[in-house]
Amino acid sequence: MSSWRVAVSLLASVAAFLPDHTHAQQPTSVTRVVIPFTPGGPVDIIGRIAADGLRAQIKSTVVVENRQGANGAVAINSLRQAPGDGSSLLVVSSGMITFSPHLDKTIGYDPMRDMVPIVNIAYADIGFVVSPDVQASNVRQFVALARANARPFALGSAGTGNLTHAYIELLKDSAGINVLHVPYKGATPALADVMGGQIAGMFIGLSTAIPAAKAGKVKVLAVAGRRSALAPEVPTFAEQGFSGIEILPWFALMGPPGMSVAARDLVAEHIVRALETDEVKTRLLAAGATVWALTGNEFLQMIKAEDDTWRSLIAARKITID
Repeated sequence: MSSWRVAVSLLASVAAFLPDHTHAQQPTSVTRVVIPFTPGGPVDIIGRIAADGLRAQIKSTVVVENRQGANGAVAINSLRQAPGDGSSLLVVSSGMITFSPHLDKTIGYDPMRDMVPIVNIAYADIGFVVSPDVQASNVRQFVALARANARPFALGSAGTGNLTHAYIELLKDSAGINVLHVPYKGATPALADVMGGQIAGMFIGLSTAIPAAKAGKVKVLAVAGRRSALAPEVPTFAEQGFSGIEILPWFALMGPPGMSVAARDLVAEHIVRALETDEVKTRLLAAGATVWALTGNEFLQMIKAEDDTWRSLIAARKITID
């Protein structure tokens, strides 16, 4: 994807992302934080927590604005012409940046041309759950059953092309198993069918999985990437011998394409400081997310590596949106 050649050049110019306090100025008196989805969803909740943290740091007005539509394109288009002084910021999910642009050729924006990475905020804790009917208490047992079954296990997702679908493809590669992907219109109906035994399992946010597990309606066999403070007893896939399922859905702040280096660095500094507070950490964890502060070269390298993974997987699996 041509946009990621821009990312490579950005990596070569990482000095532009390093702090330049000599020229840094306090952001304008009113900072607008745009959220590209409706209120109440994960991006909205985490974006509002970040906005509150920023407000506490800069001691000035921070306004949150929901501008949903076209899978984020409406909000991104509103950002394109915004001033580069740090007064306009955009909350994004990783799917908007590294996944959807490869899948949807009509998406209407270029993630590296139309926005500037500022700071990664947090990642979502993702669990792999199965129905109580599945006679497995860990991933090794699940894989053994999947290989032995004459018919492939059915695993649900929140929809074709959703990240919960992508995790199924990663599991197939890592475990060398064949499973049947069953797309749903959202995670909630898929989880209902896991609990009812209509399908074997799914990937889902750990904050949603835990209450169902405590009620005995599902079993959480593993978490993606890292152990979670929400369920520290649940091992990762890698700890159970299955690598390649380390990618974590993340949430970040972006700025308009003309954002100055000084403003970018100052916003990043304020957000990182907010993420270090116990209040923000606690609120994020309650929302099913864990602080993951990344800026500069580290952030860009993560974006590039993840983009390469999803691009290759989408091409190899020939994943398309129905």
